[in-house]
Parts: sequence; structure tokens; C-alpha cells
Amino acid sequence: MTRKFDFGAAHKQAEKDGQIGGGAYLKLKEGANRMRLVSEALPHPGEYQGRRTFKWLCYVLDRTDGSVKAFFMPHSISKMIADLQRTEDYGFDGVPLPYDITINAKGAGTKEVEYSVVPARQNAPLTRAEEDLVAAAKPLDELQRSIYEKSPATIAAVHDFDPDEVPA
Repeated sequence: MTRKFDFGAAHKQAEKDGQIGGGAYLKLKEGANRMRLVSEALPHPGEYQGRRTFKWLCYVLDRTDGSVKAFFMPHSISKMIADLQRTEDYGFDGVPLPYDITINAKGAGTKEVEYSVVPARQNAPLTRAEEDLVAAAKPLDELQRSIYEKSPATIAAVHDFDPDEVPA
């Protein structure tokens, strides 16, 4: 059975309701998007225009404005970060990442968007102020629960979610 759900409208409503990271979420723009991944990533299945979708919900520190934002990370980006984690030069074992990343988006806002992930050349610890911002963010599982509570169609999609169906 197809259940209609509009992610864009849900994001706007969650932002308006103050459910997402103090009213903000990261939307990738065309070109370079510099950030620091500061939380674990939770599987976030859903539905968009009648098709099942899959993203990873996490928090990032957006370097454009210095704020912590929720990020519905495409699976393809998650795979690139996992590849970095396994390398000798850029390996890490937890979050926040020890370095910033730049996600380059070509064709942002289209189905044909292409992403690349470029790590910073050097590790840099978070400042005390940045650590405080991260600590003040709503726990990620509470954020996800509040998003699902506001979106009945997403709740239905999640109940049908099989963790073994995570895209390769």
C-alpha cells in the first residue's frame, strides 16, 4: 500500500515546531558544504512521493554559521564517510569526527545530484563553545522520535522498515 509523504513539508513543519536542532536542519547547497559530523547516525527510513526512502539522521556543525543542525544524510555520503573511517590517513573511531569534511554537491536539489566528500588535511579539536553547542542539542533519538510523531506516514513507513534492507 502506498502512503503519501512529503519530506520537504515535514522538514519545514518540524523546523517551524522547533523539533529540529533548535529550528534548523542542514540542506546541502550546490558546491562546497563544510561541516563537522558531531553525532552518531541513526537509520531514518521514510517515504517520498510514494517511494520508500532511506537517509541517516545525524547532527553536524555547519561551518557556514557555526550552528549544530540536524542532517538527513544520503546513504551515498554515509558510505563515503565509512570509506574514510577505514583509511590509514583519515581513520577515526568515534564522533565527533576529528576533522571537518566538505561535501561537494553537483546538481543539488535534483534526483541526479552527485556528491563527493573531501576530508580536511588536519585534525582540529572542537572549541569549548562548539562542544557546548553539541552538548545542548536534543538527544538524536528524541529528535527522531519527535519527527516521527509529527508525521503519521513516516511512522507507518518505519514500522515496515527492515534493517536488513539498508542500501548497499
